[in-house]
Amino acid sequence: MEEKKAVMVGSLDIGKCFNEALEVYKKNILILVLATFLLQAISIFSLLVLAGVLSGGYFWMMLGAMRRENKKVELGDMFRLFNKFFPLMGLLIIESVLVFLGFFLLVIPGILLATMWLYAFFIMIDRNEGVFSSLKGSWAMVRRKGLIANLLVCIIYLILAGVGGWIPGVGWIITLLIMPLGGLVLTSAYLQQIKD
Repeated sequence: MEEKKAVMVGSLDIGKCFNEALEVYKKNILILVLATFLLQAISIFSLLVLAGVLSGGYFWMMLGAMRRENKKVELGDMFRLFNKFFPLMGLLIIESVLVFLGFFLLVIPGILLATMWLYAFFIMIDRNEGVFSSLKGSWAMVRRKGLIANLLVCIIYLILAGVGGWIPGVGWIITLLIMPLGGLVLTSAYLQQIKD
């Protein structure tokens, strides 16, 4: 048993990410779908001005649920980070523009940048870091647990968060149902990063 523990140190348990995500998702599906709808609708109607602070709040809400013993999502948590409006907006702009440019340059650079900065929002909201220290801290976390495992988490997150966009007609409904699961997988991965 001791040998197995030693092998797991420093690794990222993808199965645990899914198990923890499903536990929270099943208990809170209606609130998570509502939160996802609000995130998208308010971001669009505000012409993306509120997208950064709401994205930070969305992850803050998921962090809270993962950390609570009863695993309950508090919708109000999503709206508690307006004091970080400018840092979250700056982080969203820098990360989105650079990752988009990376995807534009043959996809692989975009996936690598998205993986490097996978936990930047979490670091900013959980550790009260600035934009550049959050980006730098995320890359340090990814390197510590391994690029391949975190790349897999990133791909899972991108698929779950974006699959609905590829399906005509009912894609937005699928997004509302599946995107929260992707966010919870990512939240669980972040919590694994900071436990060791």
